[in-house]
Amino acid sequence: MKKIGLMLFVVAQAIIVSAQDEFDALRYSFTSYQGTARGLSIGNAMGSLGADFSSLSINPAGLGLYRKGEISFTPSFTINNTKGNYIGQQQKNNDSKFNLAHIGVVFTNAKKGNAYKRSGWKAASFAFGVNRQATFQNQYSYTGKNFSSSIVENYAEQFNRLGGLNNNTLNSVSYPAYAAWATYLIDQDFAGDTNNAKSYVPYTDGIQQTKRVIETGGMHEYVISAGGNYMEKLMLGATMGITRSNYSRNIQFDEVDLSGNTSNDFKYLRYNENLTTEGTGVNLKLGAIFKPTDLFRFGIAFHTPTRIYFNDSYNIRMESHTDSLKIRSNPGADPITIFNQDTIQIFNYSLNTPYKALASATVLFKQYGFITADIEYVGYKSMKYNYGIGYEIESSNMNNVIQNTYTDAINIRIGAEAKLEDFAIRGGFAMYGSPYANNSSAARTNISGGVGYRTKDWYIDATCVYNQHKWNEMPYVLSRAGANVQAASIQNNTTQVLFTLGRRF
Repeated sequence: MKKIGLMLFVVAQAIIVSAQDEFDALRYSFTSYQGTARGLSIGNAMGSLGADFSSLSINPAGLGLYRKGEISFTPSFTINNTKGNYIGQQQKNNDSKFNLAHIGVVFTNAKKGNAYKRSGWKAASFAFGVNRQATFQNQYSYTGKNFSSSIVENYAEQFNRLGGLNNNTLNSVSYPAYAAWATYLIDQDFAGDTNNAKSYVPYTDGIQQTKRVIETGGMHEYVISAGGNYMEKLMLGATMGITRSNYSRNIQFDEVDLSGNTSNDFKYLRYNENLTTEGTGVNLKLGAIFKPTDLFRFGIAFHTPTRIYFNDSYNIRMESHTDSLKIRSNPGADPITIFNQDTIQIFNYSLNTPYKALASATVLFKQYGFITADIEYVGYKSMKYNYGIGYEIESSNMNNVIQNTYTDAINIRIGAEAKLEDFAIRGGFAMYGSPYANNSSAARTNISGGVGYRTKDWYIDATCVYNQHKWNEMPYVLSRAGANVQAASIQNNTTQVLFTLGRRF
């Protein structure tokens, strides 16, 4: 293997928008409601129940069922257990996280006496606070012995799609592809078309591939809501939601030669990628609850897409050990080559998340409890990026990928509560339908249970939620004929414990 003279210049036109792909879009769109312990204990089936702060992010018409103001907050503790399976091997990861699921205050003006009799509007409420929409805290890894491909082939294909290996494409490929060339893993195809780039990782001898991912952050929705009660029959409400998201991801991908051959110009590569994303968005939620009798309630709600404006910072590092490659021409050479991205790449863009439409029903058993259910339609195919001026083609291409990858989905949430005077026992189930057009197994399920104690002036609720989420991940994609890149299977089991303390006034 020969090496073109190494040019020490910055990759000025690197295609950084590849870091904002269809999977990133889904991260900020495939969210499950959090909020109060009571709401989570009944699967967050809050579309027609109301009188709970969680309803502000689901159906704000629930404000019309308040009779007193209240202030409440919910601390949460989460434990994650993740298994990764790849080419017949399994790895396990565990981590935990403490956060705040919700904090908020509701101010209510409920009419009494003659004022109640004279007015059609029996009560009105105004509320503000924050509900947590997603927790990104997670760790997972997978490893396997691969005899059929290497991730470096993907980087070589990037060069060849742009016209091969030359000075122009060195200025145009992504940072990882450039780094693979700079660390002696890619060169001209001397056995074929010398204009093409070729990976020189000897995967047919066997390489151990390992990927580790550490994710942190979350998404919160700051809610400003108003709602009213008309004639004890119709509740109306609206919420303006302001979302704040922060996400950090560290990826490490290793390939290690298993052959023991010190003359094949490859011992290992290690690729590190760091991505930090912050975003601010806005949406509107409108809802209504109809109460034909004291025993039945029906609710509908519509959520506009959230327009989120993101700021990304991104950098990479690649290290390779090429055995005797450099030593053959210079006996004193270091076989290890390191590429560090010279500057942190900053990129600003926007994303429209899906719209949602919800219908709900509740059956109440007087003071003894209730059964409630929500059905929610989520338009994942409507997700859309705007990378900004100069990236119109990239935006259009990625939005086409979203259209082809995802499908609209149905979420179902069911909950029940049994009461004995001041005590309550609750249970719930939620199924969040798969957003993937060709992968129904990516659905999420939540199973929850909890208890509560409520007096005239204060209350405390406790809940445990178990979540199971499975998905498949391709470590990289190859276009060459006969390429057999196996997907890794990831299973994440999350246990969340929450407590809500509230005071009425």
